[in-house]
Amino acid sequence: MKLGYSKREGFLKEPLIDEVENILRSFHQQWLLHNEAAFQKGAINSAYITKRHSLADEQRQILLKFISSHSVVDLARQILGEDAQFLNTQLFFNPLNHLQKNYWHRDIQYTDLNQSQQQEILTSGESQVIHMRIAMADEPGLEVIPGSHNRWDTEDEWRVRMQLDGKIQSDPISSSEKISLRRGDLLIFDANIIHRGLYGKDRFAFDILFCKPLPHIMKYRTAETLPLVEELAIMECPEVF
Repeated sequence: MKLGYSKREGFLKEPLIDEVENILRSFHQQWLLHNEAAFQKGAINSAYITKRHSLADEQRQILLKFISSHSVVDLARQILGEDAQFLNTQLFFNPLNHLQKNYWHRDIQYTDLNQSQQQEILTSGESQVIHMRIAMADEPGLEVIPGSHNRWDTEDEWRVRMQLDGKIQSDPISSSEKISLRRGDLLIFDANIIHRGLYGKDRFAFDILFCKPLPHIMKYRTAETLPLVEELAIMECPEVF
């Protein structure tokens, strides 16, 4: 991905999209019941959707089978290589407060890597983690800084991202591009591209994260989100787990 992202329209089709969406809606309702305080404070995503006991076994297996299907895994391998590994799942939705501002960030800034280590990874020219975002409803999508996935911030980007010199994380950044999504569209993007979610419409997006099998990344993978040994036999590409 030369620019750090790639969009595929109409990737997920009926009846599978209905099946996946119904499972995600079920998960989301339970998440809201148990995380009301977080939602009230501005949460805009949840994670670990395939964690055991978060869903009924049949629902969880449907998601895991989809995640490990050739249609998904082959795309991840094109970017990360044949040893691409499943990392996590996330669900993105609108904040409770429709006036809540979004924020520019790179995923890597939320790790325990220092700035020098982050810069080294970014300038290596290789993607280490990707999001595969599938829109369950039409939504404004994502705003990105094309090409920022393999370089460090410009002075302006750094001031906004780090909220320095009077800047805030929701300030506009020049050269950005907005990528809207329709139900069923897939947006693949490098986790370390400078980006921000765009709230509005019926935003409800399912993210599958894949990564290279590197220790500093794999330590964030949770065993409880993976298939049981006896479930691997029904997965198309069990090796991603």
